[in-house]
Amino acid sequence: MIRLLPIPLLLVIVAISQVSAEPVSVKILPGVGITRGGEPYFVKGAAGDRYLDELVASGGNSFRTWSTKGLGPILDAAEERGLTVCAGIWLESECSWFSYSDAGHCARQAERVKKEVLQYRDHPALLFWGIGNEAEGDGNNLAFWIQLEVLAKLVKELDPAHPCFTAVAGLHPLKIAGLNALTPSLDFVGINTYGALPGLRDYLAERKWNRPWVVTEFGPRGFWEVPRAPWGAPIEPTSSEKAQFIRKGYEAAILPAGDCWGGYVFLWGQKQEATSTWFGIFTDSGESTPVREVMQEFWSGQAPTERAPDLVKLESGAARQEIVAGSEFQAEATVGDPDGDPLSWRWSVTSESAGRDAEGKERVPALIPHCLIRAEGSTAVFRAPQEPGEYRVHLRVTDPHQRAATANFPFKVK
Repeated sequence: MIRLLPIPLLLVIVAISQVSAEPVSVKILPGVGITRGGEPYFVKGAAGDRYLDELVASGGNSFRTWSTKGLGPILDAAEERGLTVCAGIWLESECSWFSYSDAGHCARQAERVKKEVLQYRDHPALLFWGIGNEAEGDGNNLAFWIQLEVLAKLVKELDPAHPCFTAVAGLHPLKIAGLNALTPSLDFVGINTYGALPGLRDYLAERKWNRPWVVTEFGPRGFWEVPRAPWGAPIEPTSSEKAQFIRKGYEAAILPAGDCWGGYVFLWGQKQEATSTWFGIFTDSGESTPVREVMQEFWSGQAPTERAPDLVKLESGAARQEIVAGSEFQAEATVGDPDGDPLSWRWSVTSESAGRDAEGKERVPALIPHCLIRAEGSTAVFRAPQEPGEYRVHLRVTDPHQRAATANFPFKVK
């Protein structure tokens, strides 16, 4: 039997649902920062929408997406945890099938942007709109900056409650010129930077940059910024080296605040990019690395009670060398644990690259079987593969509390 609710109760339910759908306004205080819902707000953010409970436990308050794909459930998950979302709106880059000089292309993209903003603008977990991520290329495309201003005006007209920005890959002089001359409607700029993070604030001062900014991606030195083996394979820092570098960069560039409203550490999750461990703050099996602990100290003001192992270095006579097929070599790691926990060791060998799939994403390189001869904790003995090619030795050290340290080195079989 269907029972009808009394009219007064029905009105209360409707009123509650309407209140829950109201946006939380973000206001800009020039030279000071922003407020959200009337309260001062500094972005303690992570790039990526996974491990949200761990983000809350670490003291973070926001996370970033790169598009609106699946944004509804993402916003709901954020609201449930008291987090905010920096929502990305994907913009196409100049390519063979899209041009910012083509009015039809731009009109279709603008219509999509309009639909996305209208769909999500009232969600209480929304913080910012990110209009494009590294879509500017080298910054020399005048048509891009003109269209970006059109889109910024559109977004602000549709949703005046949430500031909008675009995220650029480094704030180079051409990009500074385009932003300053042609995009006055952007409320701030998002800067994606890695190796340049420690010097970013000084660089902006030298360039006389005077608009607000958020570091929309930061992390360890990128694979394009590090030394390489003779055949070109990048040398990945250990997880401890990454944590030290990010600590230095955050203290220098982001922590002083002012016109910097905060930042989003990359990547709050795991992905294959150059290697399976380069940017991920978590491993593919869910352990967190020392970068999480550094961010927890900054975000919460307290050191974590559980800390990851400290992998100081990984050494081998085969590291960054060309060796004979089938030859034996040894690798040895220097590792400690700040908490004195018992440690588990996982040694493996993979091919260097597995190419990309149809969507352009890197495939995960396959494990090479039968290379590990024996392993005793911090020392392992390997036999080089019989097939000539480029390979990498990986080490993951874990404790009983889902904390991990990682390191690897490339080698080549003649």
